[in-house]
Amino acid sequence: MADPPSAKEQSAGPPTRHVLLAEGARCLAAAAEGAGVGDARREAEWLLADVLGALGRAALHARVHRRVTGDEARRFRALLRRRAEGEPLAYVLGHTDFRGLRLAVSPAVLIPRPETETLVEAALRRLEDVRQPKVLDAGTGSGCIALALASERPEADVHACDVSREALAVARANADACDLAAHFFRADMQAGAFLEKSPAGLDLLIANPPYVPDAERSTLPEAVRNHEPGVALFSGGDPLHFYRALAKHASQMLVPGGHLVLEAHAGHAEAVAALLREGGLKSVGVEQDAFGKERVVAGRWGA
Repeated sequence: MADPPSAKEQSAGPPTRHVLLAEGARCLAAAAEGAGVGDARREAEWLLADVLGALGRAALHARVHRRVTGDEARRFRALLRRRAEGEPLAYVLGHTDFRGLRLAVSPAVLIPRPETETLVEAALRRLEDVRQPKVLDAGTGSGCIALALASERPEADVHACDVSREALAVARANADACDLAAHFFRADMQAGAFLEKSPAGLDLLIANPPYVPDAERSTLPEAVRNHEPGVALFSGGDPLHFYRALAKHASQMLVPGGHLVLEAHAGHAEAVAALLREGGLKSVGVEQDAFGKERVVAGRWGA
């Protein structure tokens, strides 16, 4: 831990990194509980490191008593205010990391979460023996699932869709920034035209659809329900209606032996599995995420 700031550091003029970090930690520690701040000091470090040019933590502290510019101090304090008022850290920074990819995020898309990395892992296992797999990510949002698959299976033919034009713009920008190939298009997985717009002959249909019932809105952290897009979060009164559509589409979109892999609400995973069985999928199973919650539901079509 760095020494306390000296009197010189606290004198008039641009502050040092040390002073700004202390200020940021105090501000975030005092933020309302609904802001969702976990580690105030660490979040202050992330914000300042981003302002200073994406420094690593070690580099940030290596010269912790170095003064910042007036513009850097103003930018840091502006970001700090947004975070203290409850805006999620990823939106404040404008990016997050997902399976080794640095992805831009905005209020047009959900912030990728560790649970969804579990979904990608489940899909990759099912594609191990498939050469040049053809994949569709339905409801792609930031593009995190599609781009993780494209990154880890570069020979795959990856397609991704979303009902939101704004989300597709974020996903396309992420593909460009990561130099990854994916085909994006606008489509509503519940609409009759979904099959016409989507590729057929898929080895994998994967989705993280909206699955939080409207009745659970008040149980979500304020930072989530007040900032992340409701269209990507909430399923309305019927938490299974997206899954019904996907189970129906699977029979027409998957090749024999192709897989449907879905992220689900922990409390509804078994109900989703029942839908897949009713839809004719085989080897249907439920898998837990890293937190021990039933999160992934998958099944195989045909052979």
